[in-house]
Amino acid sequence: MKYTQLDIAPTISSLLGFEIPDKDGREIEEIRVYCEDKNIDQILLIVVDGVGASLCKKLNGALAQFRALSEEGLFFEIRSLAPRITTPNVGTILTGYTPDHHRLYEAADTFYTPVKSILEIASDSGIKSGIVIESLGAKAMLNRVDLAIGVENLHGIIDYDRRITDLALKAFRLEGIRLLMIHLRAIDNCAHHYAKAWDDFIFSARTIDENLERICQGVCRPTLILATSDHPIHVEKWAHLEDNNTDVPLIASYVNLASGPKKGE
Repeated sequence: MKYTQLDIAPTISSLLGFEIPDKDGREIEEIRVYCEDKNIDQILLIVVDGVGASLCKKLNGALAQFRALSEEGLFFEIRSLAPRITTPNVGTILTGYTPDHHRLYEAADTFYTPVKSILEIASDSGIKSGIVIESLGAKAMLNRVDLAIGVENLHGIIDYDRRITDLALKAFRLEGIRLLMIHLRAIDNCAHHYAKAWDDFIFSARTIDENLERICQGVCRPTLILATSDHPIHVEKWAHLEDNNTDVPLIASYVNLASGPKKGE
């Protein structure tokens, strides 16, 4: 049976040794086996907004670090769930529940939900967890996780993603976080707001890849990186780039100070 976005949270919970109650997903066995002989001190979950599996393949040349992570680790094409928009699909990634189960359909819902994400369950279990995302989402997570950092998009989406990356590295280095989620938005923002040609997607993908490279070079402890996306492109003008494929990529890759992986190697 094909893996789905439902299976990411149960996989993380299994690796960290806690349970998700009444979960709708299942553990990804290949990731568990991949991690068995590795000393993993921390897990970084990266959600790259708006990149389906087909678009990911087309952008392969602009995603050298992404490709290096997949070649050193594991690569999956997993099924995304309807409605394939950011809030409910990130909700599924972080809870292991279907949207009908977690009922997180817009940002305001995160303030009132009784459903706990893996970040909250981890924190309740004594595992320091954190999130670095846009400001409203971070406000909803205050006092629910150990660290919630919000970033405003004040100087453009490229600067926003760069600051997300900077703060993620500081969170690991200074706060002792063991489970961290970040959200990088340049490609989705490109599709929605300024893309006029394919070269604009190439440029946005390269900025994402530069941030991934900085993360790989900047983590100070052995780290499992899980990189995925919330949904394929859903902007009508550019939807053809996904070839009617609703899958999204999922990469699992081990990074430590000695090993990389580094693009171009």
